[in-house]
Amino acid sequence: MRPRRSGKSLRESIVAMMSRLPVNRADAIDVGVLSYEREIRAMCEMNSCGRYGRSWNCPPQVGSIEELKAKCGVYRNGILFNTVSALEDSFDFEGMMAAGAALHGILAETDGILTREFGLDDYLLLGAGSCNACKTCAYPSPCRHPDKIHIPIEACGINVVRLAKKTGFLYNNGLNTVTYFGLLLF
Repeated sequence: MRPRRSGKSLRESIVAMMSRLPVNRADAIDVGVLSYEREIRAMCEMNSCGRYGRSWNCPPQVGSIEELKAKCGVYRNGILFNTVSALEDSFDFEGMMAAGAALHGILAETDGILTREFGLDDYLLLGAGSCNACKTCAYPSPCRHPDKIHIPIEACGINVVRLAKKTGFLYNNGLNTVTYFGLLLF
């Protein structure tokens, strides 16, 4: 295990590592730009994706917006990253799901690198969408892979559109593309 680096050096090293993964962009951000909006979390509660109360990494199982805000709030460093994937057309649902699965793979790889190469054991890695580690979630039975769970950014109430704008990321990367975001807090 490598010794821990502190401050700017660690952020720069992690950004460099993230840039070697199949991401479009990775950059350190000021965690002060994170805002937590009840309206964003309400989309989860309205079950707009169909996974509310059906997955271990989605609300309400991951905690209230207040609990998640407190959980995020202990970290002083953030790295925002995104993936951009081409779609056949704007109705290419299979392409969107494949792009989401690719992001989940990046999250899993990042977990391994953070612990193995950087010695980090206290961080929060947020993703997009519901977990896809299993074909069918075990919920409400115990999770088969709790180490693979990444809470969606939106479940925390974070408005990804506003976050992208505040940090200079593009949310929309062109016709027939899908963009997914991940956020590392440490």
